[in-house]
Amino acid sequence: MSGYRSVALFSENPRTIDIYAGFARNGNHDLLHLAKNPQNIRELATKKFDLVIIEITNPSMTEIEFVDMVHSTVETTPLIVVSSYFYETREIVFGNKISAFIQNPLTVEKLERETEGFFKEAPAEVTAAQPENHVERLIQLNKRLTVLLELTRSLTSITDLDELLAHIVKMTPEVLSAERATVFIHDRAKKELWSRTGTGLKAADIRFPDTQGIAGEIFTSGLPSIISDPYNHPKFNKEFDLRSGFRTLNILCYPLKNINGETIGVIQVLNKKGGEFDQDDESYLGALASGIGIVIENALLREKIKKQLEEVQQAYYELDIAQNTILKETKTARADQGNEERLPLRFQVAQTTRDH
Repeated sequence: MSGYRSVALFSENPRTIDIYAGFARNGNHDLLHLAKNPQNIRELATKKFDLVIIEITNPSMTEIEFVDMVHSTVETTPLIVVSSYFYETREIVFGNKISAFIQNPLTVEKLERETEGFFKEAPAEVTAAQPENHVERLIQLNKRLTVLLELTRSLTSITDLDELLAHIVKMTPEVLSAERATVFIHDRAKKELWSRTGTGLKAADIRFPDTQGIAGEIFTSGLPSIISDPYNHPKFNKEFDLRSGFRTLNILCYPLKNINGETIGVIQVLNKKGGEFDQDDESYLGALASGIGIVIENALLREKIKKQLEEVQQAYYELDIAQNTILKETKTARADQGNEERLPLRFQVAQTTRDH
């Protein structure tokens, strides 16, 4: 079939590359795969593309803002978003900036079906209205709430504790436009807060008393806090910065609570990009923290049950070995006794005579 000859693709998902290649091959399209960065957005303005495809792999404001930047660069070019997120709220998040939305799982047939209408007629130029400041703020708020919804959904789908913690510390800074995030979990038996770095065999825990540092203060009080000058805060521990070379400029900290309202940990977000954390950030993290606390406790419970199951299995394994050893020894003893009973009578008499 006839169609676009030049397609720009922004995707960081290796599992769908072959699908896009098949789409380009079937339609005789020239497919240019680009990384998601400002330089490649500027390249869109210097070259003529007939279609732009953006695949969103994470429910974050960064992804939404990237779509906004691409649209502002190529307003008259059809723009398609592919994602597992934002399908139900696509009109709120993207409005009329995109021409189509394809929900994962992606197939060549879906791409061909969604783009078929674009082949027949040139897309109309879209001119976005310039909203007033308060309307623009409401739109931004709607987008952040949508990201919150999608992020919460993604958290509930992860059952492994290490994977869950890694996902939280990756996504939380993105949605709050910050540099880093750390999750501290309370160990009730040891009265410590611990944070895990790495995953799998390389995982390591950092532990300290549950009253120590800013995290300990938030855990003890159960109240959130914004700290604009951490180096002048009496509870701030400079050792972490000194060891890592990282410079903490400001902190947003929130307690993590379970479904019963008990504090089970703390989440810290560090270094707001381009400014300071504000009350909107605190409210947003609070909404996110309420879900994080519940899914972490569920993951901890699953990990505890898994460990107990492994201990029971090990006990059964050791018991089985012990039983097999006893059975072998019993069989050997019975075999020796049977051999003695089967000796000839004269040999037994001679043996008895020698013994006396």
